[in-house]
Amino acid sequence: MNETDKLIEEQLKTLPQNLQRAIKDVQWKTMVQEVGRQNNLTAEQSNSLEQETMFIIYEFENPVDYPNNIIRELGISEKMAYAIVESVANKIFDPILKKSDEYGRDTSPVSVPEIPPTNLPMVEKGEAVHDVAPATSEVGSKKREVSSKPEQAKVSLPDYRYPGGQDPYREPTK
Repeated sequence: MNETDKLIEEQLKTLPQNLQRAIKDVQWKTMVQEVGRQNNLTAEQSNSLEQETMFIIYEFENPVDYPNNIIRELGISEKMAYAIVESVANKIFDPILKKSDEYGRDTSPVSVPEIPPTNLPMVEKGEAVHDVAPATSEVGSKKREVSSKPEQAKVSLPDYRYPGGQDPYREPTK
């Protein structure tokens, strides 16, 4: 396998799976030769057409550049180039795209394992889920312990940073 073939194989592997299958199924090289015969192209021009078509199929080149590339590589008129482009599109590109769409629809769904949410408790087979009352702010049936220390009245200590212990900018609370 020469360097060009390796490059083509690598590029083919980068394409979506359904497009790869469609390219292999459609006999596009034979169709390119047929288009070349229909348009009275020489063997050299047919080979150039095949190469330019391959660049589009394998996504080496942008399809927008296809007509200009054909004009330049084959040395033909613009009118003839657009006739060839239309013929190639009908006989090669459209069948590849149709097959690609068919293969894209036929793919079986991929089985993805279910991932349980991490914020919920896990219940395994054979285990029962227990009903628990929602948490409340009430203590419930527990009795409050009475401390032996009597509650003292909370008195604020004077603030010694100010004269007289009072902030002159603070309004009195009483």
